[in-house]
Amino acid sequence: MTDTFEGVIRELKAKRKEERWKNYDTWKRSCCCPDCPSYNECASGGRELLYCILGMSIQCVREDRHCICKECPLYSTLGLSGKDFCMKGSEAAIRYERSVE
Repeated sequence: MTDTFEGVIRELKAKRKEERWKNYDTWKRSCCCPDCPSYNECASGGRELLYCILGMSIQCVREDRHCICKECPLYSTLGLSGKDFCMKGSEAAIRYERSVE
């Protein structure tokens, strides 16, 4: 049985790159990252968003100031289960780490 996140990823993989980026752009409009206490000026200037799908912040977010990932409207829509995506990586990366522990 496939969970919601796996279904979303399967659908994304079936799309052409341009179509995937259209999805990402749509999701970015609902993304709560800019409201998170951990989100900072550097992340805003780099227009970093959608860490849950695109992966962690490479340069900007280094301090956990209380994650609000679970409050994001995308959390249930995308079937997410992790948190602190800006510092730990995408949902896919977090799930992989859990599987090898």
